[in-house]
Amino acid sequence: MSDSRAQFEQLYQDCYEAVLRYAARRVAPEAVQDVVSETFLAAWRRYGDLRGEPLPWLLGIARRTAANHRRSGSRRAALRTRLSSEQAPPAYPLDDRDPGVGAALATLSERDREALMLVAWDGLEHRVAATVMGCSPGAFTVRVHRARRRLEQALEGVQSSPIEVSQEARSLR
Repeated sequence: MSDSRAQFEQLYQDCYEAVLRYAARRVAPEAVQDVVSETFLAAWRRYGDLRGEPLPWLLGIARRTAANHRRSGSRRAALRTRLSSEQAPPAYPLDDRDPGVGAALATLSERDREALMLVAWDGLEHRVAATVMGCSPGAFTVRVHRARRRLEQALEGVQSSPIEVSQEARSLR
């Protein structure tokens, strides 16, 4: 074991409780272990910068880490508030003249939707789309073929409903 690693382990053992108590007074109980872990991780990375007593140095790192946690918690709370007041966007943004495609796509599995959208909406070639989906080009071609058949069946079901299916939706077949 290297000398600096052994020294750092000793520093950890000597100062852990003090850093834990310091963090517990400054952040929510569920964030204490995160702050302590991040403090010692930052200390390990900057261990060569340590001059003098280690505890004040560690507490300085813990102070900045705790402040970062509080700020990020405030940002998360503000985001949660903002998102709860906004209406969720549609899962498949389509233009208003084509409600049948969204209805038909919603009946497909996630894998089928992804395959079709990579080809039809993102304009990817099968070889490239296969890489995105993590399969061979041949397997992707089979997936798209099967997904198109399922979409065609779903569109036929939508066509029998009062929703009119546009030419664009038919081009996905």
